[in-house]
Amino acid sequence: MKKTVQLLMLCFIISSSALAQKAVDVKINELDLKGFKQKVWNFDKDKSFNRIGNLPIILDFHATWCRPCKMLAPHLQAIQNKYNGKLVVYKIDVDQQPELAKLFKIEAMPTIIFIGSKTSYKSELGYKDYDEFEKIVKANFFKK
Repeated sequence: MKKTVQLLMLCFIISSSALAQKAVDVKINELDLKGFKQKVWNFDKDKSFNRIGNLPIILDFHATWCRPCKMLAPHLQAIQNKYNGKLVVYKIDVDQQPELAKLFKIEAMPTIIFIGSKTSYKSELGYKDYDEFEKIVKANFFKK
């Protein structure tokens, strides 16, 4: 009986921690052209850059075949989790959304676009480790 209770407690602890871990990840949405125009910038209405919303935005221009993009993905997820409600991360597949890649003059991946103001943005090219990436996020969005 004692072993059964211990086993049940162990199962409960393991399942609770698994549920807690799943609840931590905030979904990063993949944007298509329509979603981009609704959530970031409707360039049909505003020819010059005029972003939608107030939260800082990170755009991850990536490709499914790009190894550095895959290496950067967990860092983007960690940033989205850490700054949930303070910024939003969107992924854009350059092979699926060539018009958006052309709009931002994306020539290599990963290219990360940081949009903090209404009328301008900054870009970073290439893989960065988590600490370096978070420093860039803080410098672009959370200057003290």
